[in-house]
Amino acid sequence: MNKQDSSLWRDLISNLREQRRHVHALISLSREQTHVLAEADVERLAEITRQQAEHLDEIDVLEHQRKEIIRRVGESMGLRAQPPTLSDCAQIAPEQVSRTLKWLQRELVQEVRQLQMLNERNRTLVNHAAETVNMWLALVVNAAYNQMGYHPQAAAETAVILNAEV
Repeated sequence: MNKQDSSLWRDLISNLREQRRHVHALISLSREQTHVLAEADVERLAEITRQQAEHLDEIDVLEHQRKEIIRRVGESMGLRAQPPTLSDCAQIAPEQVSRTLKWLQRELVQEVRQLQMLNERNRTLVNHAAETVNMWLALVVNAAYNQMGYHPQAAAETAVILNAEV
């Protein structure tokens, strides 16, 4: 293994570790998001959403860099598969590098699955909240509509409840 190859392996491992750091941050934010959704803390939810977007942008940049590093590894090592996969690289890497790559790959896959599960739970919470708001709005509208049949002045009051500008 020459100096350039060694540098490519270091760059690849460093890139994967950095991606993993961002995924960990996203997991932490998703857990916090669950509590914030339950507490209906809109300000903190907006901040979490902004932070998540920053981490996702960083992961996107790192992923482009990872693909370029892997392409260069493939060229350097004569891999025919273009673009080579991380598994392809792990097969041709020196033993210690290979173990590290395989471990990072497994960890990233597990952590991304965990993040997907947390995001699904949060999506479900948001859907339930939207359904609850919809139900309460339907109750208010129905109550206002039913009042019109009992009180002649109720129609004017109902107009305020249903005012689209509010």
